[in-house]
Amino acid sequence: MPNQSDEVFLLKEEELISLPARSMRAGLLGKTLEDAIQTLLQKYPQVIPGKQIDPVSEDPPRFALLRREMPVGGWSLDHLYVDQRGVLTLVETKLIQNPESRREVIGQIIEYAANANELWASGGARQYAAEFWNRQNKELDQVLQEQLGEEVDIEELWDSVEANLRRGRIRLIIAADDLYPEMRRMIEYLNREMQNVEVLGLELRCYGESESSLVLVPRLVGQTQDAIDRRIPGRGAILWDVEELRAAYRDLPDRELGQRLVEALDWALESDLFLAARTKSPTFALLGNNGRRLVSFFSNGVIYVFINEKHFAGGVGERDRFVGDLKELGLLDQTLTAHEVVSGRNLTRGLTELGDNDLARLLDLFRRYCSSQ
Repeated sequence: MPNQSDEVFLLKEEELISLPARSMRAGLLGKTLEDAIQTLLQKYPQVIPGKQIDPVSEDPPRFALLRREMPVGGWSLDHLYVDQRGVLTLVETKLIQNPESRREVIGQIIEYAANANELWASGGARQYAAEFWNRQNKELDQVLQEQLGEEVDIEELWDSVEANLRRGRIRLIIAADDLYPEMRRMIEYLNREMQNVEVLGLELRCYGESESSLVLVPRLVGQTQDAIDRRIPGRGAILWDVEELRAAYRDLPDRELGQRLVEALDWALESDLFLAARTKSPTFALLGNNGRRLVSFFSNGVIYVFINEKHFAGGVGERDRFVGDLKELGLLDQTLTAHEVVSGRNLTRGLTELGDNDLARLLDLFRRYCSSQ
């Protein structure tokens, strides 16, 4: 029975309309309450309230479902998500009406977290996710772009997933229609004491009279601002403008590197290819001929090149020519085929390892693939 004292209100003109709480068990999304909540989370990742997770951020977490029933050893996690910063979010849905089930779900989700790096690193999470979405007749990359936004670079996202897994930086969410006070206390304790792992509770309450038109209210449990500041990757990142980049490059201890970065920056501006980057360290990118980032210049001299075909207006054929041209300059492993080369810090030499003539040839190559063809 829904709690009749639990209600939300709709103010329509001057009329205050009460919407009483109701159970999702009543045929809304599944045969049982647990099944209904799991189906809701699968179909609508946006019900995980990113703004409640990071209330002060201009870009709070957005979630994409990687897989339902994610294998974890001999068990399976209810849902695995990723946010736009590459933080994996493990969601377990349980009916936690007695002390035994409350202790069980806490132990279970911590066990999943303890095995995440071993089981899902080195591309494991991506492979499991691709298999799941292939069964739904969808491409994983397309799902990620739809749910996280077109501005998210998929290859860079997976690089962040790997880095976060290595650091043990993940998010655990226990979802239910009601979290009892004992459960709240356990979640708050874990979230306060754990250094890298964020532990949260998510209550999903349903309100309304009609099954065809309901109000869903997600309520987060266990978050504090101190925990947010300690854990959110990307906190402290800024969007580097040209003058900030110049100043940062002038202050680099390695004067030769600073000068090379300024040269590359000036060239990008003159060629009308400059693309600002939001990072912690001074970085800028080159805009490819299809409107996506094609190259990033990092302040340590690393040149990050995107090889995925979606970064090229001409698709696979143009991508293959780009790889061939980089090989001709001696900047890629000659033994790899175009299909085997992956996006990333893949060039064999950095900025300070290139002679003046080599740098000029590389920038000319970038111009051909960045400017309109």
